[in-house]
Amino acid sequence: MTWTPSRALRRLTVATALATYLLVVMGGVVRVSGSGLGCGDRDQWPLCHGGLLPPLERTALIEFTHRWVAAIATGLVIALAVVVWTRYRNVRWLRNGATAIVVLFIAQIVLGAITVEFNLPSGVIMIHLANALLLLGALVWIAVTTATAGSARARPSLGTVRLAGVAVAATYVLALSGALVVDQGAGAACAGWPLCGNGFQFSAGRFADINLLHRVVAAIVVLLLGYSMVKMRRARPGDRALRLATLSVTLLIVAQVAAGALLVDQHLPAAVRGIHLALASALWACVVVSAVIARGVTSTEVAGGTRLDRSLAARVAAS
Repeated sequence: MTWTPSRALRRLTVATALATYLLVVMGGVVRVSGSGLGCGDRDQWPLCHGGLLPPLERTALIEFTHRWVAAIATGLVIALAVVVWTRYRNVRWLRNGATAIVVLFIAQIVLGAITVEFNLPSGVIMIHLANALLLLGALVWIAVTTATAGSARARPSLGTVRLAGVAVAATYVLALSGALVVDQGAGAACAGWPLCGNGFQFSAGRFADINLLHRVVAAIVVLLLGYSMVKMRRARPGDRALRLATLSVTLLIVAQVAAGALLVDQHLPAAVRGIHLALASALWACVVVSAVIARGVTSTEVAGGTRLDRSLAARVAAS
C-alpha cells in the first residue's frame, strides 16, 4: 500500500513553515527594535497596555504583531501534529518528524519564557535562535519532502549528497556565529568592513574578536555554499526545482553580504538589523530546501516505513 500526501497536507506543511519563518523574523525584529515590553510587562499578557488592541505606538504594534504571528504558528504546528498523528501515523518518517517539531516548538516556548523572565540572560538568546532554526529547518524538510514525495528524481553521487549536508551544517554554524555576536553585544565592536578599524585592520579586544570571528566564518561559508550550489546544480542540470533553489541561495548570499556591509556602514540601524536577520533565516531555509531536493526523492512512502517502488528502483539502478 503506497502513501500519497493529500493536497491539504502539502499546503499545511508549507503554511506552517512560512508562519514559523515569520515568527523567527518577528522575534528578531522585537529584539533589535527594543519592543519586548511594547505591550507592557508580562503580567498584562494577552492584553496590550490593558486593552485588546495595541495603541498606535511603534513598539506596541511590533510586539502585538509578534504575538499574533506566534499564535498563528502555534495553531498550525498543533494542526500539523494532529493531522499527522491521526491520518498518517503509519508513515514513520512523517510521524517522527511531526513529533520532533512539537518537541522543538515546546522548547522554543520555554526558552522564550526564560528570555522574558530573566531579561535576556547571556547565552539564552543564542540557544533560543539555535532552536528556532532547527524548528524552521525541520518544517522546511517536511514541507519539501511531502511536496516532492513520489517524484522520479534520481539521487546524485554520494559525494554531492554529502556536500549538501555539509552546506546545511555550515549555514547553521554561520547563523550561530551571528547569534553569538548579538548575544555578546559585539555588533558595534568593529567599525570597519570587511575587517575592523578602518576596514583593513584586525580586531582589538574580546568583543571585536567575536565580531571578526563571525566575519571569517561568513567568508568561509560563502565560498563553501557557492561551490556546493554549483556542484548540486551540475549534478542534475535538468531539475528546475533544484536550479531555482540553488539560485535563491546564491542571490541571498549576495544580499546578505551587502546587508552586513550596510549594517556596519550605517552603525547598526534597527531596520537593517531586522533585514539582516530575515535574510539569514531565508538563507538557512533555502539551503535546507536545496539539500533536500539534491538528495533526490527516489522512494514511495508506505505504511510503516519507506521503500523504493520497482519502477523507480530500476531507474536509480540504471543511473
